[in-house]
Amino acid sequence: MISFGLIKLIKKHWFRFKLRKASPHDRAELMRNKFYFLGKNVELYTMNFGTEPYLISIHDNAVCASGVRFINHDVSVHRVAYYLGLKRTDIDKVGSIELFENSFVGAYSILMPNCSIGKNSIVAPGSIVTKRIPDGEVWGGIPAKFIMKTEDYARKMVEESKKFTWMPYSKKTSMTQEELIRHQQNFFFGNKA
Repeated sequence: MISFGLIKLIKKHWFRFKLRKASPHDRAELMRNKFYFLGKNVELYTMNFGTEPYLISIHDNAVCASGVRFINHDVSVHRVAYYLGLKRTDIDKVGSIELFENSFVGAYSILMPNCSIGKNSIVAPGSIVTKRIPDGEVWGGIPAKFIMKTEDYARKMVEESKKFTWMPYSKKTSMTQEELIRHQQNFFFGNKA
């Protein structure tokens, strides 16, 4: 006879397997019932949703790159309780995380309790977000700090893209994969090969 605990363990591993194999959109949908809120057209390239995914709210068109970590619960509170001579359950440090519309969180960033990413805001890769980021701003670093307005970053990206020999997009889509690779290699490395 199979025990209830074994069935629960199998379901947990099956769910993790499905998360790992899912596309970014499908991964978001798999997490829909675990999050407090999940909007439309969300892309989750990460699988690190912490111990309290029910304290995560992700709005429409938000994107989380690979390796992003959601930390809702700071377990260091247990050591603080011990230090103060209290029971582990006497104090707690937990908070929500919210990603607003059209926000982007770069690869391997860490989102700490009680932080949020505003509408149309961007978090640079490898950042640690510890506070609320306003709408329309680019932040990065450890801890994350303001870098520039999203509109300025967008203008900068458009200008930088003009330098690429495989742009505009219509030119890029007419190339084979091999031609695109060769253009990019020549642009960044020259003809060193």
